[in-house]
Amino acid sequence: MTATAALRRIEGLPPGLLDVEARALNDWLGAPTLLRLKGRERNPILISVLLHGNETSGWDGLRQVLRQHAAALPRDLLILIGNVEAAAAGVRTLPDQADFNRIWRPASGIAAEVLATIGDEPLMAVVDLHNNTGKNPAYAVLTDLSPGSLGLARLHGGVGVIVEEPDTVLTRAFAGRAPSIALELGPVGDPEATGRAARYLDGLLSLPEAPTARIEDLRLYRTLARVHPPADATFGFSTAGQGKLDLVLNGGIEENNFRPLPAGTEFGQARNGFNLQVLDNRHRDVTSQFLDVRDGRILATRTLMPAMYTTDASVVRQDCLCYLMAPAVDGGQSGQNEFTFATP
Repeated sequence: MTATAALRRIEGLPPGLLDVEARALNDWLGAPTLLRLKGRERNPILISVLLHGNETSGWDGLRQVLRQHAAALPRDLLILIGNVEAAAAGVRTLPDQADFNRIWRPASGIAAEVLATIGDEPLMAVVDLHNNTGKNPAYAVLTDLSPGSLGLARLHGGVGVIVEEPDTVLTRAFAGRAPSIALELGPVGDPEATGRAARYLDGLLSLPEAPTARIEDLRLYRTLARVHPPADATFGFSTAGQGKLDLVLNGGIEENNFRPLPAGTEFGQARNGFNLQVLDNRHRDVTSQFLDVRDGRILATRTLMPAMYTTDASVVRQDCLCYLMAPAVDGGQSGQNEFTFATP
């Protein structure tokens, strides 16, 4: 798979662009595009939108902020408008494309072009805007625990998830170089998500430098594993008329993202010798540590906390059914990475 057309680079804001909905951007731009907008201060903020084509709240919120600052931007901005082809179709990623948020380490396609264009330019911050997969609260995704990245997470409300895998996301490419954060603004279609994006970006633009925070200033979780149906298994989320499926999954778990589920919670029904597969951050199969099949029922072996559980079958195939998390526990140490994680 490839990452679609070559990157387009534009200096300044094209007239009329802020009136263009996400689905029409491909007609206007024709390719992923990096905009460079001049402001009063240098050290630009890199803002990424539409790495997943159906996650439009970031673009909508960004448009609001740019209209508010039409007379003069407080700071230079670099704006990456990502998968405009998928946005035109209203989908996360087209079948023949690479996932635009899985191409940054090692950088390939447009990711390599973006990084080459930015070069060693000093960045104030990197903000990657997304909608949640499934019904989740708004939260921040961290790939490093620097004070600057923690500060960006705190500005979003103080709930953060530390992600080690996948390690190919945009924010990982900037770890150690600039404070970096991915914001999960709320589910696709959430009417509040656009406002969250606009308020966040407006607040960040008003600051003279990236904010900082400490680990203890946030409510932090860490992903332990991802849950997948086997590639050769058929699955669905309803028992009606689906007797031949290999896996019939519990769609109700989507309502319980970020909530602890007790041992014995049923994740679904397993048939024909199949089960869900759980892979840890090193891609090792750890299914037996989390799930067991008893009398055809897939049961949690201990208390589990899901995140990003989704009943969108296409997203499950492209990414995963859900993540499993544990709360992070402050170890009382002075070093920014010196803390432990509670296990469920």
